[in-house]
Amino acid sequence: MEAIVKACKDGRIPAEPVVVVSNNPDAYGLVRAKNLGVPTVVVDHRGFKERVEHEKEIVRRLEPYMPIDLVCLAGYMRVITPYLIDYFYNEELGLPGVINIHPADTRAYQGTHGYEFALGLIPNSRRLDRTWITVHFVDPGVDTGPIIKQAPVDVLPDDTLDTLRERGLKVEHRIYPEVVRLYVEGKIRLEGDEVRILE
Repeated sequence: MEAIVKACKDGRIPAEPVVVVSNNPDAYGLVRAKNLGVPTVVVDHRGFKERVEHEKEIVRRLEPYMPIDLVCLAGYMRVITPYLIDYFYNEELGLPGVINIHPADTRAYQGTHGYEFALGLIPNSRRLDRTWITVHFVDPGVDTGPIIKQAPVDVLPDDTLDTLRERGLKVEHRIYPEVVRLYVEGKIRLEGDEVRILE
């Protein structure tokens, strides 16, 4: 989130970050957002029985910030329902309006612990020579939406979870703002499940 906000503020992304939302009142991203001058909204999911009711409250709390053209998930660990996906569909661009970043190739591994997967620390996984940072459109599945862009991260022989995550985060902080820029500049096309980038 911080990398995207900074890229907006320094002009690399021609957009304005209007709000940062979290379901976790203790998320450090809220502090970072405030330090960068971006308003924050917290809607704790623990007060809701149904996921969609939580999302409806998020939308209600976001009304003062509308219109919102793009939602960038970063560290948001809940599966999004079709309600939120449909609500933020970008009619002007004809594109889904929710994107996510994942620290693995989503064709090989979905869900949490992408760096652990690359190191072979997940049951039924093996250590990889290379993993991928993936930015993708969000659909109702878990990390199953169309891939927008990927960037490689080599898995070194002496890598630990900390060293791999540190290098991976540098790539995440580069690729996510790049994708947001392409999106807001209208350079992304979605044809079926295939993404085409116009550069």
